[in-house]
Amino acid sequence: MSYLVNNLQSVVSIITVVYNGEDTLRKTMDSVCNQTVLPYEYIIIDGKSTDSTLAIVNEYMAQYPFIKLWSDHDKGIYDAMNKGIGLASGQLIGLINSDDWYELDAIEIMTKAYLVNGTGVYYGIQRMFKGAHEYMLERAHHRFIGLKMIPHPTTFISADLYSIIGVFASSYNYSADLELVLRYLQARVNFFPIDHIIANFKLGGASSTPKAALESLKVRRLYGLVSNRAYIFHLLKLRLKKLMSRR
Repeated sequence: MSYLVNNLQSVVSIITVVYNGEDTLRKTMDSVCNQTVLPYEYIIIDGKSTDSTLAIVNEYMAQYPFIKLWSDHDKGIYDAMNKGIGLASGQLIGLINSDDWYELDAIEIMTKAYLVNGTGVYYGIQRMFKGAHEYMLERAHHRFIGLKMIPHPTTFISADLYSIIGVFASSYNYSADLELVLRYLQARVNFFPIDHIIANFKLGGASSTPKAALESLKVRRLYGLVSNRAYIFHLLKLRLKKLMSRR
């Protein structure tokens, strides 16, 4: 490693929220623990798992001293993420779910960008998988958030923004990440798109359901990105899709 890379280690906190994630957690943790630049800390927020999740985390903790564990009941994924943010002490915070994984130079790329640009929201390109096969690369610009959310697994946010503007609204079940980004855009926070693949994501989770799409639609309407007419049109489409899926 170069002198520059060695001096990037103290900048980033990574957070993973997990509940009964024994099937996928190792891949996520490996992607963090094998980075070209290691994080200052890696915080695991566990929702009182009943499978072997805690045993896996303890195994990694014995090898990597920068891993920290918090295990307690929570009120949902965004409440758990907020707990992690509250515990984090890095200047830049990344959130990677227990069934997603980083590219091995993700922290290095994001840290270098942060040290050049300072406070802001950093996001990159996401590789998406269907099952075991690569499906597509997803790139979405924050200027068009009314149409498409930026890839949340690739997003790193400077800690000062969480302190000043706020964390996730835990009243949402699926779309608090979208609401947070819209709140930051409304506050004229600096956004920095990064032209690199940062994270990998498997299709088919809760965020892909009609309920999630409906909640996201409501958030966009709340922020004035969807007219009443368009809201009704999309609402009818979602309801029709839900009816068709029952047949």
